[in-house]
Amino acid sequence: MSKVEKLVVICAVVGLIVAASGTAQANWSESFNGDDLDLATWQFLPYPDMTKTFTATIKAEPDGNKYLSLDETTSFDTGAGSFGSAFGAGFGSDEVFTDVRVGAIVNVTGDASRNYCGLLARATYIIDDGSISGAPGMFATAVYIMHIDWEDGPANLEIDIEKVVNMGNIMRNEEELLLDIAVPGLNHARSYYAELDVVGSGPVYVTGSLYEYKGGPLVAKTATMVDTNGNDPWEDEAVNDAPFTSGQSGIFAQNEDAEPAGYHTTFDDVFSVSDGPAAVNPSPADGATDVSVNANFSWVEAEFATSRELWLGKAGAMEKVEPAPAGTTFDPGALELDQTYQWRVDQIGPSGTVTGRTWTFTAGECMSVEDFDSYADVAGIRAAWIENIADFDYVFLATDSQGNNSMRFEFQNQYEPYFTEATRTFNSPQDWTAQGVQALSLSFVGERENMEHLMYLKLEDAAGNSFKAEHPYTHACQSDIWRQWTVALEQFSNGGVDLSSVKKITIGLGDGTSSAQVGEDKDHIYIDQIQLCPARCINVEQVDLRGDINGDCKVDIEDLIIIMDNWLNEGLSADL
Repeated sequence: MSKVEKLVVICAVVGLIVAASGTAQANWSESFNGDDLDLATWQFLPYPDMTKTFTATIKAEPDGNKYLSLDETTSFDTGAGSFGSAFGAGFGSDEVFTDVRVGAIVNVTGDASRNYCGLLARATYIIDDGSISGAPGMFATAVYIMHIDWEDGPANLEIDIEKVVNMGNIMRNEEELLLDIAVPGLNHARSYYAELDVVGSGPVYVTGSLYEYKGGPLVAKTATMVDTNGNDPWEDEAVNDAPFTSGQSGIFAQNEDAEPAGYHTTFDDVFSVSDGPAAVNPSPADGATDVSVNANFSWVEAEFATSRELWLGKAGAMEKVEPAPAGTTFDPGALELDQTYQWRVDQIGPSGTVTGRTWTFTAGECMSVEDFDSYADVAGIRAAWIENIADFDYVFLATDSQGNNSMRFEFQNQYEPYFTEATRTFNSPQDWTAQGVQALSLSFVGERENMEHLMYLKLEDAAGNSFKAEHPYTHACQSDIWRQWTVALEQFSNGGVDLSSVKKITIGLGDGTSSAQVGEDKDHIYIDQIQLCPARCINVEQVDLRGDINGDCKVDIEDLIIIMDNWLNEGLSADL
């Protein structure tokens, strides 16, 4: 039988297994506390199953606690002709799960050997007599795996998650994607509680976690793997392996090396629950920085959830949001600039409340007025930013290699009116006094071949009052690296603009006199990241401000207080 024919048979058999099992979402658990298994539905299956030396037995510790031991005593060594199992799995039930949490207590042994064990979710497999794969035994056709592994002793404990198709890991770049995580510390010759969450069907979200004990402190967690129908980061070019939408849950042990012989892995308190996996895919993302203070929240819930509780607050001070969101989005209102927040979604279902993971993010130091990333094309940006010169186009949308947008602003100030403006009118007046902001900032870059042009910003309030702030250097537009221009908002308020009711912002180049550009020459600059910021120190005079701890352009008692608060703090030198 050819490889293609074998895969056709495998797919047909898997289809029969899934059709026969259905997608009932019952839960199962096993304590191993008795002389016999709690569940009569356990199946323990090795691959290859040739030497019959794979065993699954209940053993007891000196204190009387009982546990399961998966053992293989014969090496898997094709070169020497020894075909002990490379892989042994246990499935507590033939129930098929979609959204699922699989958990177990695992024991990291102290011997210096290569060991792999872990959890299985959404697994489909066949019992092969050898006619399909070439050897008899349990042949996994599709499964999400969480590995708990250590090489040459427990000093190198790691966890990872993998997508396995036909007994082979199809993933690459796991470490780069943070799906392969080294467990910190060295005190690993002990037991841990491991947990594998799988949520969703398109995409599928897979997360592996390791805790000190069930309900205890988190020790390590992989990034969440997002498995889609498209070409995922771990797949080869043009490969679009579909996600696994359902399957059985289990545990496994593994060793494909000749030495040491086989594997000896223990498990305790194994379970699989459909009403267990935590909410995933938070936005703002866990660990995100420079998050907009106007950000909306969203997340993905497991299918069991019928309602939820949302917890949100500054780091260390989360509070329950009342009333709870009706769905999986939430508008928190304006956040505070430069503050670190924590939030969590607890899902509520038929079996009660499942506590979610705590996510952390930091709001940006500034409020965005315009980042140009919302525009899809030139027509969109021109509809928002109106030029002062009719019948000519000077505003364009530019996109860099990372997909970030900016505004390309061209100007021909050799022609009347000898200045070029682009104006954005807000749908409703903006309050630019909130959050204690004191400065208007934008980023720009030009090119050396430009002529000198006066650059300015103009604000107009809802009553029609306006003021123009001019850049101090007419050669600024000749800079060929990105620069930031920051203007104190009090310039505009002193000029009569009501900053609590800003209606228009204008960017302009030119001073009303000819720029002496030649012929049809067009100069240009790029504009990005127009923001409102707290007070910033723009040290134009380049005086010595090394003692300015709080960045307010003054060395004063406020800086001394900060120094005194941190007096005699010590860190560890990197070269020790």
